[in-house]
Amino acid sequence: MKKSKFVTGLIIIITLILAGVAIFTAIRLYQLRQTSVAPNVPESNPKAAGSCSLSFTLTTSTASPTATATPTATATATATATATATATATATATATATATATPTAPPNSCGGTCGSNFNCGSELVCYNGYCRNPSCTAENDCVCNGTPGPTATPPTLPQSGTDWPTMVGAGLGILVILGSILLAL
Repeated sequence: MKKSKFVTGLIIIITLILAGVAIFTAIRLYQLRQTSVAPNVPESNPKAAGSCSLSFTLTTSTASPTATATPTATATATATATATATATATATATATATATATPTAPPNSCGGTCGSNFNCGSELVCYNGYCRNPSCTAENDCVCNGTPGPTATPPTLPQSGTDWPTMVGAGLGILVILGSILLAL
């Protein structure tokens, strides 16, 4: 029995010593992070990176379509009888076409005025001159009030045992850290 306690104590002491060495090494490396490795190593002077500039010039052109049609027709008729008669007919027609697009108005949303279902957006109907949800035409905001459902109750956790092993482990961890800091000084 005494031998197992001795081995356990020895393992704890060795663990504390190793923790102290690890913390001491970490602190020393942190202090020496800015110094060069050897005295003959040249110090580096970082060169500033060059900047580059990129620019774009964008132009927009607007083209307006214009259609012009100018048909010209000339007809000449000559007839010979006991007398000579010459008839000349000339017809000139000029037509100019201009295309104009008229925008179509989007369908009304919920609460918008309407004359028929065609004036309302998809999934809406015209009800008393206003676009409404077909499921609840009396609602102004097109949101149907649902029936309240059952509310979920969170599950209760069972009562567990004591938490003293966790507290003892955390306390020992804090003592090990404090002891290793004292060893590092």
